[in-house]
Amino acid sequence: MGGLTARVGGICAALFAVLFIIGMVLLTDSPDSDAPDADYTKYVNDSGNLVRNIIGAYVVIAALLIFLIFLAAIYRRLRSAEGEDGVWSLIVLVSGIIFVAMAMGGAILLASIAGAIKFGSTPAPSAELARFLPQAGFGFLLLCGGLSAALMSAVISFLILRTRTLPVWLGYTGFIAAVAMAFAVIFIPAVLFVLWMLALGVVMIITSEPERASATA
Repeated sequence: MGGLTARVGGICAALFAVLFIIGMVLLTDSPDSDAPDADYTKYVNDSGNLVRNIIGAYVVIAALLIFLIFLAAIYRRLRSAEGEDGVWSLIVLVSGIIFVAMAMGGAILLASIAGAIKFGSTPAPSAELARFLPQAGFGFLLLCGGLSAALMSAVISFLILRTRTLPVWLGYTGFIAAVAMAFAVIFIPAVLFVLWMLALGVVMIITSEPERASATA
């Protein structure tokens, strides 16, 4: 059962990585923050743009729900390997849940204008509102969510190196992903975290879970 759980968790990690990238591309397909007001006015009056944003939000939230399944699987694996009181494994679980909550809130803010227009039949907002409301979404997603993901990645990496429950190269690259997410407000570094999640998922799929790690040092 442990091996099956690990493989399901790995599949979910890989699915999260793929869906999250697709969803974010659709969700953030908007003018640059320094674009003229006319670009924003044109954007929010284009039905195709709004539909893409809404689809992107659904895909991102689906990815985050799938991430929760991975989180449960990696927590179980790390908790079993860690032994003792399991405090580090618990930090992984809590920081992962915070990441999901912040990222979901960010996705809702990013899609709020599109959803209000398409589902609520509200008038198109001013260019100023269309420009600044998504920035609040990025704040939730990349600052609050990014720092939470950075903590989660760093602790997962620490436990991998400590317990050897997964290949050590995942631990070292996980620290790189953690640093990237600490600077995710720039957005581009977050790609490294997603790639690390994809690699972590693939490894969990193809490797068996140890019965019980003996390393507690």
